Amino acid sequence: MYYIQVLVVLSVAVLAMGQFGQFFAKKSGECPPYPNVMVCDMTCFADVQCPGMQKCCGTACGGTMCIGPVTSRVVASKEKPGDCPSRPSGPWVCSSRCAVDSDCRGKKKCCRNRCAALACVNPEEE
Repeated sequence: MYYIQVLVVLSVAVLAMGQFGQFFAKKSGECPPYPNVMVCDMTCFADVQCPGMQKCCGTACGGTMCIGPVTSRVVASKEKPGDCPSRPSGPWVCSSRCAVDSDCRGKKKCCRNRCAALACVNPEEE
């Protein structure tokens, strides 16, 4: 009798782990670099909560949302000319909006802001 109970408990545990693992399964593709939308709440926690092929991705102000993936994110290692400002200014946004200079449009660089997060800013004039 004891062995049957152990077998039942183990079977339930294996099934539960399969469901739990599926919850954290990642969908294909990559999240775009911090979409600049005003969704600052956590609207999802895992890809499985998003419809179709959408993924649960971080936003520029620290929230999450379901958004279409990019096929692959190419991180260019080429640094843009100019220096990051020696005295950061701008809004107190404490979540990063970029990771490298190539995440920023035009001549803007990815630099530390007033809150020490990374943000796209105009370089200092030389």
